[in-house]
Amino acid sequence: MQWEQTECIYSRGDNVVSSDKDTWIENSKNDYDNIKNIDPKWQISLISENCMIKKHNQGWQICPKNMDENQDDVKIIVEEKKSAAICCNRDNIDDLLEEENKENESDHGSILLKECLRLLTTSDARINFILKILTKALNERKIFVISGIFPVIRRPLNKRGWIEKKAIRKMISLACVTNEGGLEQVEKLLRQPANFIWYTNKKAVAIRTDEKTLINKFAGCYFTSKIDMCNNLENVSWFYEAGVSNIQFPRCYNFYQTIQIEEFKHDFYITACTGILKWFLFLTSIAGPNSAWAPDGTIPINAILFALERCVEYLSVRIHEDIDRDDYKDAPATVWNQFLDWYGNIINHHAILKTNDKVDINELLTLTDNILREMSRCRPQSRVDGMRNIWILKPGDKSLGRGIVLKNSLNDILHKVNQAAKEGMQYVVQKYIERPLLVHKTKIDVRQWFLITSTQPLIVWMYKDILIRFASRNFTLDDFHESIHLCNTTVQYKYRKLPRTNLHLPSEFHWDLQNFKDYLRSRNEETAWEKIIRPSIKQNLIGALLASQDYMVNRKNSFQLYGADFVIMDDFSVWLIEINTNPRLHPPSSTVTAKLYPEVIEDTIKNRRKGRKTLHGKFECIFKQRHAFYGVNVLGQGTSLGIRGKKI
Repeated sequence: MQWEQTECIYSRGDNVVSSDKDTWIENSKNDYDNIKNIDPKWQISLISENCMIKKHNQGWQICPKNMDENQDDVKIIVEEKKSAAICCNRDNIDDLLEEENKENESDHGSILLKECLRLLTTSDARINFILKILTKALNERKIFVISGIFPVIRRPLNKRGWIEKKAIRKMISLACVTNEGGLEQVEKLLRQPANFIWYTNKKAVAIRTDEKTLINKFAGCYFTSKIDMCNNLENVSWFYEAGVSNIQFPRCYNFYQTIQIEEFKHDFYITACTGILKWFLFLTSIAGPNSAWAPDGTIPINAILFALERCVEYLSVRIHEDIDRDDYKDAPATVWNQFLDWYGNIINHHAILKTNDKVDINELLTLTDNILREMSRCRPQSRVDGMRNIWILKPGDKSLGRGIVLKNSLNDILHKVNQAAKEGMQYVVQKYIERPLLVHKTKIDVRQWFLITSTQPLIVWMYKDILIRFASRNFTLDDFHESIHLCNTTVQYKYRKLPRTNLHLPSEFHWDLQNFKDYLRSRNEETAWEKIIRPSIKQNLIGALLASQDYMVNRKNSFQLYGADFVIMDDFSVWLIEINTNPRLHPPSSTVTAKLYPEVIEDTIKNRRKGRKTLHGKFECIFKQRHAFYGVNVLGQGTSLGIRGKKI
C-alpha cells in the first residue's frame, strides 16, 4: 500500500489549509452546502471527490460519497452503507484493512487507506494513524521490500496486511508536524529490517540478511543458465528412478570446452549417417525400392555404404570391441567432408542416388533397417533427430529468445560459434527436436511453473495450470525462421499484428491447460495429459533438480519460483528445454496470462507455516525428500546403498 503526501487540513467544516485552497473550496462548496445541516451527532471533517471523513461521537469513520444518489439526506446514505459493511471505524485498523481488501476485490475503490492519510484533520492524527499501521505490521512481521520492479506482488501482499517499506518512507514527509515524539517513533520503526524481500534480479542474493528474513531466491542453484544446465545434466543417469525421476533433455554441448567441440563434431557425423539411412528407408517405403536411385542420379551408392560402415563402427565402440583392435581408426576429415556434401545434397536439395548394378537394393534395405534398429537401441535420443541434422545455437548468457538460431551445416555452426567467441560470447549447441507435437499444424511449447521451498531436503511444488505458447507460422523444416521454431512470448509478440496465415491459431498465441485438454479431447487423446504428459513433466523436473542439488545452498526462510519450458513430441514424450530463474509474470502479454500470472503469484505467497491443512492454491507437492542429500545418488535414493528385489 502506498500513500502520496498531500497537506489538506479541514477542521470542524470551517477552515481549509491547502496549497490549492481556492480550487478545493470551489469544487466542494456545493457538496458541503447539501450536508451541513446533517444530524448534530455527525461532524463533517472533510469531503473529497469520492469519500467523506466524519467524526462520530464514538470514533472516526470514512464513508463513500455516491454522486448518483440524492445528497439531501446524507444520514440515510451513511446508514445504508454501514449496513452493507462498507463504512468502517478508522480506530480499528483490522477492520479498515479488511474493508480496503473488499473494495479492491470489487474494484469500487471508494475506501482507500491513502484517503485516510491524505485527508486527516491534523498532522498529529496523521502520525498516530501511521504508527498504528506500522506497529501492527511490525508486530505481525509483515514488512516487505521489492528489490527491482515487480508491482504485481504488491496486491496479494497488501491483501494480507503487508506494508511495503519503500512506500512507508513517503508517508513521513509531513507538513506542519507538531507531534515530534510520534515522528521519532515512526522513524525508529522504519529502521527495522524488512521481514520479506522479493528480488527480481537473477543473480544470487548478495545482500546480508537476517536468517529470519523471508527471501524469494536461493543462492547456488546452478541449473537455470544454459551452460550450467548442460554441465549438470551430464550425470543425470545417476538420478534415474522409475516413476519418480527420469529426465529427457536433448543432448547439448558447451563450446567453451575444447573437448566438447570434438564430441559435438563426432555426434554431428553420426547423426548425419543415421539421417541419410532414415531417408533411404523412408523414401523406399513410400515409393518403392527403386525410388531412391536412378541412372541420372548424382550421389554414388558409396554415401549409403559409408554411413552403414560408420554406424557399425559406432556400435562396436559402444560394446568396447575397439579396445582389442589395433587397426581401429576414425575416417579422415576429408572423407567426412565428402560424405557431408553428399548428405547435404540429398537432404537439402533432393538429390537421389545413382543406380549401381553391383548392389542388391533389397539386401541393402534389409541391412539398413537392422542397423538403424541397433542404433535406436544404443542412442535413445535418435527419435528426436529426424533426418535433417538440425541444431539450435543458444547464447549462454541471454534470455527471451535473443541470439538463438537454427543451423544444419557443420561449417556454419563452427563459424557462428567461433565468431561469437571472439566477441566474448559463449554458446551452447543443442540438438533440435525435429518431430514436435503440432497443434493446428503449428509448433507449441509448455511453460510449467514450479516452486522450491527447501533445497536440503529438497521440496518441490508444481503448478496445476500451464501456459501453452504457439509459434505464429505453420511448422516446416525447410525454413529456420524464428516465427516458426521459437515459441517464446517475446519472440512471437512481434508477429501478432501481421496478416494471419493460420486462422485456427488463438489470436494471442496462448492457451491455458483447459484449452489444451479440449484440443486433445477433439483428437481422441483426452487421456494423454494425465497419463503421459503431466507425469513426464514431473519426472523431468525432479530429475533436473536432483542432478543439481549438490550445488544448491540451503537457507531456511527461502523459496523460489521457476518457469520450466518443455517441448512435446508427436508421440507425447516430453523433453525439458530450459529452466528460467525469473519467469515472466508481469506485465501480462495476453488474455490468458492476464488470468494466469496473478493466480500464480497469489498461490506462491500463500503462508504455508499456518499448518499442513493450509490451502496451497494450485500448487501440488510433487517431491519431498525425507533426508538431506549428500553426494552422488547411486540408486536413486542418495543416502544409502541397498539391495532391491522381491522376496522368493
